[in-house]
Amino acid sequence: MRHGRAKASRRTLQFYRLNAPHLKSPYKILLDGTFLVASIRNKVPLWDRFSKTLQHEQFVCYVTRSTLNELELLSQQTAKSKQAGDSEESFFDQARQYGLDECEIIENCNEVANTNEKLMNKRAFRDFSEASRDIFCLATDGGNNRLAYFVATQDDGLSDALRTMPYVPLFRLGRAVLLLESPSSASRQFTGSLEQNKLKSAGGLMTSEERKIVDKVNKRDKKKRREMMKEEQEKLQKRSRQEVGGCFNERKKKRAKGPNPLSCKSRKNKSS
Repeated sequence: MRHGRAKASRRTLQFYRLNAPHLKSPYKILLDGTFLVASIRNKVPLWDRFSKTLQHEQFVCYVTRSTLNELELLSQQTAKSKQAGDSEESFFDQARQYGLDECEIIENCNEVANTNEKLMNKRAFRDFSEASRDIFCLATDGGNNRLAYFVATQDDGLSDALRTMPYVPLFRLGRAVLLLESPSSASRQFTGSLEQNKLKSAGGLMTSEERKIVDKVNKRDKKKRREMMKEEQEKLQKRSRQEVGGCFNERKKKRAKGPNPLSCKSRKNKSS
């Protein structure tokens, strides 16, 4: 791994360790079908690359039953197609076999899907396949990835949807290079709002009644400061009138002493 990518991965993992304590070792990586097929096509040693990217921490790969069914269906459709070659069919078969051999299989996602039913209806992800829908539900359970999954996908639609949810780390392949994306703007905004709430509640030690008292005292102090500043300005203006004989910012107006002789017509002498 190049030094720049390793440094970026360390920063990303440190962000999640500090702000999302549930994302901890052993890490859970949820693979989808597009990622598995891309890794087989580009001959990427996933286990070695995941280990280096995660700083040699322990991890477990997971795959949903719907993803395996989807790969099997795609393999059968490719086998029936006359235009497709044998290599495409083998890619789907090898990806499915990797999921069966190297990954823990998540059989049932119905319970999680029921908890996220309102979210799915709100975002109207009707174009998602069953496998993508299951992955989205697992990665967004609780609103902040309560199940602590890293998601590895090449699906742009699924990636864009997951970037709108806080604390969902994403893996993707750039040809044969494994990349861990930096935290999304949704994760950073969610972290910022939590920090603001901590400041307002004194780290969670202040009750709501105490917070109201503090707000009342702060408002009263601000009002006193405004009144004091107003009194100081009035005193300063009064002192300037006494010393200078006018207002502090007042400027004397210049008055015309007479008409401009150059703009006046010369008088004509009347002949007697």
